[in-house]
Amino acid sequence: MAGKNTAGPKKKPAPRKQSRASKKKPSLVVTELKKVLVGLAILVSVCLTAAMIADLFFHPGRPEKKQVVEKPVVPSKIKPIEEDMVEPRDKSQAEGLKEKSEKRIAAKSVPEASIKDKPIKYEVFEGVDETVVEKPPPKAKDRGPRIAIIIDDIGYDKKMAREFIELNSNLTFSVLPLSPFGREISEDLHSKGAEIMLHLPMEPVDHPSVDPGPGAILSTMPPDDLLDQVKRNISDVPYIVGVNNHMGSELTTHSDQMNQIFTILKKENLFFIDSRTSLKSQAEASARLLKLKFAHRDVFLDNHQETEYIAGQLRELVSLAKKHGSAVGIGHPYKATLLALSKELPKLKNKVEIVRASELTAIPE
Repeated sequence: MAGKNTAGPKKKPAPRKQSRASKKKPSLVVTELKKVLVGLAILVSVCLTAAMIADLFFHPGRPEKKQVVEKPVVPSKIKPIEEDMVEPRDKSQAEGLKEKSEKRIAAKSVPEASIKDKPIKYEVFEGVDETVVEKPPPKAKDRGPRIAIIIDDIGYDKKMAREFIELNSNLTFSVLPLSPFGREISEDLHSKGAEIMLHLPMEPVDHPSVDPGPGAILSTMPPDDLLDQVKRNISDVPYIVGVNNHMGSELTTHSDQMNQIFTILKKENLFFIDSRTSLKSQAEASARLLKLKFAHRDVFLDNHQETEYIAGQLRELVSLAKKHGSAVGIGHPYKATLLALSKELPKLKNKVEIVRASELTAIPE
């Protein structure tokens, strides 16, 4: 009985040895499989690296990288800013004005930009208000008809400004605040005896899609911010004796904001000339209220960039001056305008007197 009992349990360890042997077999297989996969991964990596190096050096099927040279973008043409001055009566009229505007912009020749980082932004008005504003007949008969010609949007092209002042020393120049060369040009023109104005940027109807530029006065500004911005703009342009609006077809219709602006102009002893970019402008009413010297634009000389057209607009300006005693024209520093004035101004001798803009301002009655 004792021999049977001791023999029985000794036979149990045999299956344990078989189990360990069976576990070692799959472990070795997995290890070998891992080695194979790692080898394949290394091989693929080497192939990809070699392909990338070859692609960098040889660029099969493509031009060499040396041939692709990126140059800084220099605007060769000036993209004008449009601001319609007449509110279209209906949708068809608005579409017609837009189509007409696009065709003219594509065809017109505009001056080259003098700075590389941004295009020059000049006003171009399509469908402008050509309404002739009746004026009282001239009181004094001792002087003949007088015209003032204001060149707006000064501050971007130094060479063009110098060429305009050579035409006639009585031309008036309106300088944009915070423009790249505004201060320098003002100094130069003043040294040559020219009259300087501030071309004050104001909110247009199409704002913000149409940007009046740095220093803009907006109808949404709190009074303190508005007044501070006007003061900064005034201080940015030296030697100014007056102000006219750059754009402003929206802001000039707000009497409260115009009154606020004119309080500063009155304090600084500056006159205001309304460019008449809106039929609903409140500028004259505000000038009358605050007893500020005032005038308004009678003719835009170059809303179309054609020398013959500009010459015709100059003749219209002279005609209005003969009728009313005086008239104010506004042009821009375009090559077409420079060419037209260089040809036409000498013809005006003994016909009309070219005076500075300040001479044609007065407190509205």
